[in-house]
Amino acid sequence: MNHSLYQETLNKLIAYGCIDDLISCYVFEKEGPSQHITHALKYQEYKSLGTELGKKIGGLIMDWNVKIDIIIPIPLHRIKYRERGYNQSDYIAQGIGSIIGKPIMLDAVRRIRYTQTQTKLNLEERHINMKDAFETLPDAPGKLYGKTCLLVDDIITTGATMNSCAVKILKAGTFSIIAASAGLAK
Repeated sequence: MNHSLYQETLNKLIAYGCIDDLISCYVFEKEGPSQHITHALKYQEYKSLGTELGKKIGGLIMDWNVKIDIIIPIPLHRIKYRERGYNQSDYIAQGIGSIIGKPIMLDAVRRIRYTQTQTKLNLEERHINMKDAFETLPDAPGKLYGKTCLLVDDIITTGATMNSCAVKILKAGTFSIIAASAGLAK
């Protein structure tokens, strides 16, 4: 792991005020092995890659003795879910859960706005694109109150998606949010 990219990403997440820590395994490099793995997971239905990446994150959580109450994968919008047929973050969360033995909560938050892909957007455009993209479900506060949540995505670049979702989870009464991803990108 590139420690300067890790620290830079962690600082971005913490500066927004919702996320307390970060766990990630790899650096995502264009045209590198991590890009091929991520694309296979997202677009070629290699779901088992997600589970294996999640197990790696779960191992880090155990090694670092991080205390988690629940795992929440970043949800896809229903249109994107229908197009793809699955959410890659769900598989990463399943891998994590299999190692740390904590429940995965799929009914806490949902994506309510269809957003364009973030890949070609700059930092400011990404935050605008993700503004109010998520909402918590009506019974979420009772499930989230006082909990430490592990919020899971495949790749974190600017933190816009992670922070947009974390804002809603924090408002629902979560005690602490830890971001987790298979990879970090510049």
